[in-house]
Amino acid sequence: MSRTFLRPVALCMALLLTATACGGDDDSTDASGTGNGAESSSDVDYEALGLWDDGACDEAKPKLVIGLMTVFESPVVSLEDQATALEASAAAFNARGGANGSCIEVHTCDDGANADQAVACVREIDQAGVVATVNDQGTAGQADVSAAMAAAGIPRIASNVTNADWGDQNAYPLDPSGTGGTFLHPEALHLAGANKIGLIRVDLPQASALKGLLEDLYGDRGVTFPYDVGVPAGTTDFSQYILGAEGAGAEGVTLNLGEQEAIQVVRAGQQLGTDLLIGAGLGTFSYEKVAELGDFAEQLVFDNSFPPASFDVPVYEALRADLAASGEDALQTENLKASPMRSWIGLYALLRMIRDARLTEFSRDGISAMLKSAKDVPMLDMFGGENWTPNLNHPGLYQRAGMNHWAAYRWDPKAEGLDGTDGNFEETGTIKWDELMCGSPFGAPEPC
Repeated sequence: MSRTFLRPVALCMALLLTATACGGDDDSTDASGTGNGAESSSDVDYEALGLWDDGACDEAKPKLVIGLMTVFESPVVSLEDQATALEASAAAFNARGGANGSCIEVHTCDDGANADQAVACVREIDQAGVVATVNDQGTAGQADVSAAMAAAGIPRIASNVTNADWGDQNAYPLDPSGTGGTFLHPEALHLAGANKIGLIRVDLPQASALKGLLEDLYGDRGVTFPYDVGVPAGTTDFSQYILGAEGAGAEGVTLNLGEQEAIQVVRAGQQLGTDLLIGAGLGTFSYEKVAELGDFAEQLVFDNSFPPASFDVPVYEALRADLAASGEDALQTENLKASPMRSWIGLYALLRMIRDARLTEFSRDGISAMLKSAKDVPMLDMFGGENWTPNLNHPGLYQRAGMNHWAAYRWDPKAEGLDGTDGNFEETGTIKWDELMCGSPFGAPEPC
C-alpha cells in the first residue's frame, strides 16, 4: 500500500488531542472504600494472579520515590484521578512488600495545563528526589517538559507521549498513548462496519490537519472522512454535530474531544435516535456512564490498549480491589476509566522489573539502566498476551509507541455485568500498531 508523505507541518497539529479519550472529574470520596463489582483485597490470591504478597514494606529502608505530573483540573480535561490512583496503588503495593521491601513514596504535581507551571513541576519533582515518574500526562509545554526531564535524568514510565516527544529516549510508554489513539479510533469503527467516518474534534486550528493525516493512513482501506468539524468552547447545541454527520452521509463518527463534550455528543445522538456508530476511547466512558445509556450503548464503539475495568482479566481482581480501597468515588470499579488504571498498571510494571532485577537501592541512573535492559516484562494478559520491552523503538516518526496491541470493544447488553447485572463490554477485534502504520510517515516503509 502506498501512502504519500504529508508535509511536516501537518505533524505539528494539536495532537494537543491529549484531551482525547481522557477524563476524570469525580473527586468525591466514598467512606466504604469499595464499589460495585470491586473485590476485597482479602479475597485476592495475589500469587495465583502473577503478583506477590510479602507483607508490609519496611519504613526503615530507603524509599522508592516516584512522581506524576499532569493537569488536575481544567476547563478542557481533568486528570487528578491519575494522581489519586497512583497514590492508592502505592499504598496497596506497600502493604504487600513495596519495592523489594522498601516503601514507595509518591510525589504528584499539578501542571495546570500551563507550560510554565509544567516546567516548574519538573523542578519540583526533581527537588523531591523522584527517581522516575509513572503515568505522567502533559497537556502544555510538553517539548520543554520532555527536555527538562531528560536533563534531570528522571525516566518517564508508562508516560503519555505526544507529537512533541514521540522520539524521547527517556520516555517508556506502554502504548501509543492518547495521540496514537487518535490515529487508531477510525480502525475500531472500520472493524464495526463503518467506512464513512465523521470527525468531531477539538476546535483548534492545528487540529484541522487530522483529516488529511487520517485520509493518508486509511485511504487504501476504503475508509473516507466526509465530515470534519471542530466543537468550539461553550457549545450548548450538540445535536448539530450528529445531524451534520448524518447529512454528510457518515456511517459513524469518532470523538476527539474532552470528556464533557464527548458525553454531550453521545447524549445528543441518543435523543435524536441516530443510527450512527459513535467511536470513543475508554478514557472517557466508565462502565456506569455506558450502562446508563441503555439500548443506545450498543451503538458505541470503544478502543484502548488494555481492557476496561469490568473486563474478565484475572489480574484486574487486584487492580479493582487496590483502587477501590482508596474510597475515592472515581476509583470505584463502576466509575473507573482507563487513564487512572494506567497508574496501577505502570506501577506494577516498574515493581516487577525492580523485583526481577533485585534492586534494593534506587537512583535515577539505576532505574534508567534497568529500563534499557528489561525485556518481555510480564503484563499478565492485560495487553492481549503481549509483554513489554520498555526501551523499544518503533520504525517511523512515532518511535516510542510502546506495545503493539490495541483492541476494539462494544457493549453487550446480555453479558454479565458488575454485581450480577446485565451488560458489559466485549472485545470485538484487535489492532496492531505497526501493521496499521506500515507505509505511513509514522511507521516503517513498505514492505513491513
